[in-house]
Amino acid sequence: MSLFVNKWKQTVKIHIIQEVHMKFSSTLKELREQNHVTQNQLASHLKLTRSTIAGYETKGKQPDYERLLQIADYFHVSVDYLLTGSETNGISVPPDSSEYRLLCAYLNLSSDSRQQLFEYTEFLQDQDTKKGRMPK
Repeated sequence: MSLFVNKWKQTVKIHIIQEVHMKFSSTLKELREQNHVTQNQLASHLKLTRSTIAGYETKGKQPDYERLLQIADYFHVSVDYLLTGSETNGISVPPDSSEYRLLCAYLNLSSDSRQQLFEYTEFLQDQDTKKGRMPK
């Protein structure tokens, strides 16, 4: 298995684990409070309702990828920081790569669909292992 594939799998697993812990909610609230921004002000900037921002902070709701980018830009932090509360030293994935498109598609799925995709991916990996196929 190539070093890239191993690092990619490790990075994706780390992101999934961190997402389960819902760090985004507390990070968003901390950023907002540190910058003296109200839920109404952030909602207005993002063209959302205050209740949507409250849902992100207290009800575990997750914005789609485009909204994550807008929030990260607003607070001048990375999407990694929004999701994990810390900057990561992950690998760089070119935006025109199939890996990048796959990650973007994953981030736009509902949590139920993400879980189904994860389970299906494990199934496919098991099938490849049984058939002796290795990733390219």
